[in-house]
Amino acid sequence: MGLIALNTMRELLRNKLLYNLLFFAVLLIASSLFIAQLTIGQWDRIILDMGLAAVELSGVLVAILLGVGLVAGEIERRTVFPMLARPITRGGFLIGRYFGLLAMLTANVLVMLAALAGVLRFAGYGLTATILAAALLILVELAVLAAAALFFGSFTTPILASAFSLSLFLIGHLLSDLKAFRERAPGGLTKALTGVFYRVLPDLELFNLKAQAANALPVPHQFVPAAALYGVAYAAACLLLAVVVFSRRDLK
Repeated sequence: MGLIALNTMRELLRNKLLYNLLFFAVLLIASSLFIAQLTIGQWDRIILDMGLAAVELSGVLVAILLGVGLVAGEIERRTVFPMLARPITRGGFLIGRYFGLLAMLTANVLVMLAALAGVLRFAGYGLTATILAAALLILVELAVLAAAALFFGSFTTPILASAFSLSLFLIGHLLSDLKAFRERAPGGLTKALTGVFYRVLPDLELFNLKAQAANALPVPHQFVPAAALYGVAYAAACLLLAVVVFSRRDLK
């Protein structure tokens, strides 16, 4: 699995989409300084709002678009067969792909966080514990989405897997609205279905500390570890399901 992860990192480093998304995020973070100058005071709030949003958006696109291509794209191009011909199980191949992608996501978040720190320092501010906690939970969110992308990619086409993953990202940030809809739903079947979706889908708003970071609000002491543990558990469950599905899939 280690060799698969290392090979995955090499493949991603040659992917132009990765650099385009990273350049877009860094450019957006840098432009936040100029936009902040158009406001009166609270430059740090504008910079952090735009900067952390850029970190999340760029990371989500990398996790989904590149994550789907690592499995579904390989199957569609038939390039997965030489890899599976080696003495490695399908589960080991999938897990190696995941950890290679996760390593690149971690590197991307660190690069963008460094760019954000540079812009903040230029504006006369610095990184706080809340900002670091927000960046950490963004990385946990990306780990969940990467696992979901590999899961969807293990049994469907790249286009559908990307659509499912993006839908999961959007719905995961709207679970509170889904819960409110369930409480107002008239029919028993509708309540039951929305209840299942509410319990099965990930609550990605747990990883959203952008508002707290931008407004210098404190975070409860146990919140970050609990949210991170929830994200790791959900990512592990998605990865386990992906391994089970991919191991039983007929690739012919």
